[in-house]
Amino acid sequence: MNYFVIFKGSFGGCTFKKFETLDEAKESVKELYEIGCREVYMSQEVPMKVTVEF
Repeated sequence: MNYFVIFKGSFGGCTFKKFETLDEAKESVKELYEIGCREVYMSQEVPMKVTVEF
C-alpha cells in the first residue's frame, strides 16, 4: 500500500511525495511541520480497477 503526503510548496503550488510505508510518510509530515509547513495532508492510495466500454 502506498501513502501520499501533499503539501503547499514555497511558491504557492502543491507538491506531493509518495511513500511505501506509513512510517516513512509520518516521518515526512513531521519534517515538514518542523520547517514550518502547516498545510500538510496525508492519504492512502486506493487501488481500483476501472473498465471503460464504448
